[in-house]
Amino acid sequence: MSETTTKKKFKQGDILMREGDKGDCAYVIESGNVEILVHREGQPLQIGVRGPGSLLGEMAMIDDKPRTATVRAIEDCVALEISRDDFARRVESADPVVKMVMRVITNRYRDMIGRTQFIRFPPSTAAEDAEHDDELHNIALSTIKVHHELKGALEKKELTLFYQPIIDVQNMKIAGFEALMRWQHPEKGMISPGVFIPVAEESGMIVELSRFALDVAAENAPKLQAAANPELVGKKPIFVGVNFSVKDFADADLFEYIDGKLKEKGVKPEQIHLEITESLLMEAPETAKEALEKCRARGLDVSIDDFGTGYSSLSYLHYFPIDTLKVDQSFIRAMTTHHASMVLVKSIITLARNLNMKVIAEGIETQHEAEIVRNLGCEFCQGYWFAKPMPLDAALDFMKNWQPPRMEAPRRAGSGK
Repeated sequence: MSETTTKKKFKQGDILMREGDKGDCAYVIESGNVEILVHREGQPLQIGVRGPGSLLGEMAMIDDKPRTATVRAIEDCVALEISRDDFARRVESADPVVKMVMRVITNRYRDMIGRTQFIRFPPSTAAEDAEHDDELHNIALSTIKVHHELKGALEKKELTLFYQPIIDVQNMKIAGFEALMRWQHPEKGMISPGVFIPVAEESGMIVELSRFALDVAAENAPKLQAAANPELVGKKPIFVGVNFSVKDFADADLFEYIDGKLKEKGVKPEQIHLEITESLLMEAPETAKEALEKCRARGLDVSIDDFGTGYSSLSYLHYFPIDTLKVDQSFIRAMTTHHASMVLVKSIITLARNLNMKVIAEGIETQHEAEIVRNLGCEFCQGYWFAKPMPLDAALDFMKNWQPPRMEAPRRAGSGK
């Protein structure tokens, strides 16, 4: 038996682990039964009973978050204790797909437990526990199936890019596009990115998908530029924004690949924008800074996508070489009804301008929203009011024939008139 794996005995009523504590170990129940409790409104609520063969406490070691429940012995028990170090070593040696499924199931199970705060009926029965187990089983199978089919989709060219225009709202000109990945499944039709992108991120396939997106964007950026009606575009080249993840920036060959691809396609660096999320900045700030400095040295514009929804401090913005902030659509949609959201949008725009950054307002769906952000000094807008994401042929036609929507004459930002 490993030095990091030991047997422990628990008396009836003993606590094996407590909700909110750090997960320093996991247990495999060898004999006896335990109950799983969550505290809601100050009262313990039993959400399950587990017996011999059950693994408990692994979630807090997979994602390093506090324990979501208390485990108490219903009767005298013997359990095999697995230390954090031993557990981590076994997880890291597992197949990548197995690790991915573990993380997915952990996230879903935590969500299940979190939803018990709304329960107003007696503790869960064995049937309900079985239902939860079935759900987790289905999640695992679904995740593995999506991963398998996604690998085939990449090989069979079922993946494509759609393009959503980004408009220079101060001059009503086309500035560029965001490239959004789409999966046209031969049997299931269009599959939402919300289904396959998380699986790609968890499995590590996101690096392959990002490179695919870069390949296609670099191929099509010159086509979009060539199709442009000179009256509909500004003086700067049309750009295409490509989403990159934390795993992409951890790839040692990333910039060698980017350099080669731009040279191969004859694309100017300013025609490719890299879009990243705030989480990348916070998860590995030094690595992120080094990577972003390499982007800037190459003339690649870097945008922070969904700004305002992550965990980064505003003080971090001056630390990183960032060119553009994309204000999350949730704030845009709320700003006409919630004063706090309006203040936040205005503050982000002002902050960005003071730091010599550009701003893109995402999720613009009405003329009123477009006029508000324009009058606040926002340079660029993206959203359904201008155009939905579209395949390349439609994007090329958009470059030739777009008819800018009518807007009121712009007011001076901050004039209040």
